[in-house]
Amino acid sequence: MSLKAFHRFFVVICALLFAFTGYWASGGNPTAMVTPWLIFASAAGACAMISYLVWHVRSVRLPA
Repeated sequence: MSLKAFHRFFVVICALLFAFTGYWASGGNPTAMVTPWLIFASAAGACAMISYLVWHVRSVRLPA
């Protein structure tokens, strides 16, 4: 596995972890407690990871 492929894999895993944390904070935890600030922070993190992944894929394709 190349470094670029591993980097993309790691970014996707991070975005999935942000999504899971958002689900957990929205009441998916054993106590069904809702944590609004964590929902928004997780959504912002997931959006940032997806934006970064798109930027990374586009920048790698461009010739240097």
